Amino acid sequence: MTTNLRKLSLQRALLLTGAVTLSLMISSCGDGGPKGDGVWIPTPVDSSALGVRDHFIPKDSIAAYRKRFDADRDTLAKLMPSLFIPFSEAFNKKSVLDLMKDSNCIGIRVYYGATAINSKGRQDLRLILVGVDKKGNDLFVRKSSGAEAPSLGSGGEGGFEYGQCAPPCDGDSSNR
Repeated sequence: MTTNLRKLSLQRALLLTGAVTLSLMISSCGDGGPKGDGVWIPTPVDSSALGVRDHFIPKDSIAAYRKRFDADRDTLAKLMPSLFIPFSEAFNKKSVLDLMKDSNCIGIRVYYGATAINSKGRQDLRLILVGVDKKGNDLFVRKSSGAEAPSLGSGGEGGFEYGQCAPPCDGDSSNR
């Protein structure tokens, strides 16, 4: 009888240990959501042409492309002196994450645009960022805060532009 009780106690102990271990494993997995101030970005399955494209470009190719563009930029500046063409624009991480956190977003589309001619007779080339879904449709973000949000057209939906230019877009050296 004592042997049977010991076997039963051992089985219960093993069962209890297994149940506790399993519950700890399950609870430690979490939901894959954001941690702290982070943002969880879903990565949808995407077999489209965009999804399978390898966008990598080696640093030496980047340097060669930039050098050729710089020469072309100078030529364009002579042909179109009122059009300001920056060497680059940088966008902050928050803006890019706002586009990418849409569960339908599989990538980012970059449009080229130009501002209206300003009072100084200058027009600025701009990069415009929007999300793109697996069907190739544009995805927009909603501007939901700030004093200007209610006055925005398109229901407050849009993308991002006016990155940090080099040379500065507005002539202000703090915009680098």
